[in-house]
Amino acid sequence: MSDRNSTASRPLWIRHQIGLKAVRVSHRHNASVNVHDPVAGKYHRLREDEYFLLCRLDGDCSLNDLRDAYENRYPNRRVTPAQLNALLFRFHESGLVVSSSTNQGASLLLRSDRERRRRWLSTMAQWLFIRFPSADPAPVMRWINPIARPLLSTAGVAITAVFVAVSLITMVVHCQRFVDKLPTASQWMTFENAILLAVVVGLTKIAHELGHAAVSERFGARCRGIGPMLLVFTPALYCDTSASWMLASRWKRAAVSLAGIATEVMIASVAVWVWLYSPPGVVHTIASHVMLVCGVSTVFFNANPLLRYDGYYLLSDLTDVPNLGSRANRRLTGSLRRICLGVNDHHKPVERVDESTWLLLYAIAALVYRWGLMFAIIGFIWYALRPHGLAIVGQVATVVAVTTMLIAGVVPLWKFLSDPSSRRRIRMSRLMLTTIALITVIAIGCIDFPRSVVAKARLMPSHEERVYITTGGVMSQLHVRPGDHVDRGDVLVELDNPGLQRQLVDAEGKLVEQASRIASLRQSQTLVPEATDHLAAAEEMLAQLRDEVAATKKRIDSLTVTASCEGTVIAAVGNRSRQGSSGIDSGESQLDRAVLDPDADRSPALVRNGVRLASWTGLPTDSENLRCFFEPGTELLSLVTDDGWVAEVMLDSVDVSRIEVGMAATVIWDSTPTKRIQGRVERISEERFDPSVDAHRRDHPGSARGQFTPETRYLVLITLDETRDEPAQGEPSSTPIRLVGASGRVKIATQPQSIWSRVAESLAGVFRFR
Repeated sequence: MSDRNSTASRPLWIRHQIGLKAVRVSHRHNASVNVHDPVAGKYHRLREDEYFLLCRLDGDCSLNDLRDAYENRYPNRRVTPAQLNALLFRFHESGLVVSSSTNQGASLLLRSDRERRRRWLSTMAQWLFIRFPSADPAPVMRWINPIARPLLSTAGVAITAVFVAVSLITMVVHCQRFVDKLPTASQWMTFENAILLAVVVGLTKIAHELGHAAVSERFGARCRGIGPMLLVFTPALYCDTSASWMLASRWKRAAVSLAGIATEVMIASVAVWVWLYSPPGVVHTIASHVMLVCGVSTVFFNANPLLRYDGYYLLSDLTDVPNLGSRANRRLTGSLRRICLGVNDHHKPVERVDESTWLLLYAIAALVYRWGLMFAIIGFIWYALRPHGLAIVGQVATVVAVTTMLIAGVVPLWKFLSDPSSRRRIRMSRLMLTTIALITVIAIGCIDFPRSVVAKARLMPSHEERVYITTGGVMSQLHVRPGDHVDRGDVLVELDNPGLQRQLVDAEGKLVEQASRIASLRQSQTLVPEATDHLAAAEEMLAQLRDEVAATKKRIDSLTVTASCEGTVIAAVGNRSRQGSSGIDSGESQLDRAVLDPDADRSPALVRNGVRLASWTGLPTDSENLRCFFEPGTELLSLVTDDGWVAEVMLDSVDVSRIEVGMAATVIWDSTPTKRIQGRVERISEERFDPSVDAHRRDHPGSARGQFTPETRYLVLITLDETRDEPAQGEPSSTPIRLVGASGRVKIATQPQSIWSRVAESLAGVFRFR
């Protein structure tokens, strides 16, 4: 006992750092002291009693002296030498005290190495936000402060608030117009737009940081440094306004945190009016980009309290909860230790908020949001670089980000388990329950569950004979309708083309005239010797006229379209040039711009009166298209030689790897959503779709899909069993008229698969390990 007392009475040879600056900050339930170490450039938040003990460290005091001074200052509190030792150790680790005892170099070097590793680990974890060394901001602030001073006055803030409110109302009124003019996904990915967007992001973030610095210096907290940074690989600026932590008023600290957001909102308000009154062009595009960046990024990044940016510090000051993130993490880890390991913290929380439910919910929400945001940013990078063959960059970024975040989560657990005193507090019963629950979850993930592939399909006949119009003309009679059965040689459609009839009459007249001329030349050979020389050319002309008459008659005969085989009539694809996405006429088509009347060039009266035949719309076999002109090459209809129909499905390599020929499938067509048709996979073949070539091909299964890059997919052919058609209850069973290319959904039952194999498959899809 005497040895222990003698040890506690010995001088500690520990003193506080020289030059520390401190300010007392009042909170809702207590007060704290913010301590600034100007040499190390660090800030520390201490309780008042901790700061009291720090000030007593003069190099000569002992543990007993500290205990006596503490109990004299706080009569209602008691402190033990062990607690004082722990506090001194924390002071030493933070660099607030120095020791004059021997062998301090090794410990200081070890601490420096740990600090260096911690900085490198922090840099790797925040590789999307890289800061470079800063410089003295005084020259920049001497230029900024005179401009910002009028805006930060009471009148300036009021005028700015009114201007922002009016701009917001204007934006709400024209919101739909703004959304309609936004670039498409393919336009966002262009190199020019990417450069323009990077410039807008960089300049707005520079203004954002300068707003922080101006408000901070307005309240007397000098900006400590200004320097460049890479914000998601975009050059930007950062200002070190950590001196604002020494402001005693939390409302002033909140104003400094809000300054960057307010600056971007003000810039976006100006951009609203520039965008509204500028014509289409570069200025108009830049204004829309500024509105998008300053609006979306401010809401989802800067103003979001789940990330450690302006919104986080603003929430911390407004709720009067210092160190909000670290206290929320302690609340989450404490709950996990208590639930999973049965370990209760011996230390009583400093404030009631440390045990609040909202702090726990905040920690969970922040964790989920950070992971989701990380994958969203990496997915955007991968999506933007994939067309350029640089998808490997996104994959490497995913590996680095996931690894660093996993390490950041495992390190606290490792520190806890490496402490013998912490391990002794673990309740084995709770640990066993946690282990059993974990094993149960893993086992459930290994169970095979039914799985299926669901994709969009289109209806196609097994054997189809397409009927085209070879000679253009006006449809005079339509003898068949979709669903009718025809035999070989039956007349399908009759067309009229008065122009061809006139061509035939003209050609036959020229033929008779030429025959008469040849007969005349033959009779005059004996009298006129030169007639023999013209006879050969006249006979050649006669042969050409005969061929012309035969070709014209053939074209006239082709105006009567007949069936080339026996089968059932199905409708062809409608006139896409006349239909928009909703099937309504979307504007003047190429057919409307062309001369559709075959007699227009021969009938001046029609041309003078401006009369033209209307182009056909909808399906060629619609009754409304009678007396409409059909150009050569128009697909009129199709003949199905038997009753077999198939469903065509386009799948990627991941889905195809789970499908085998012969698997059962269920198809539901959009035209008959209450009926299910059974079928089986018949054939799997490779099909490459290139939008620049195949986007307008009716016969290509991927023509209806929007693709940005060419890709190889697989065509799956599913035969349909009409006998197993299952109508809904109460509906009569009838075979509907089939429309080639009709859309629907197909569900193919594949082999059962466990949850873990599905997760592995998803990761393989991201990293293309296939």
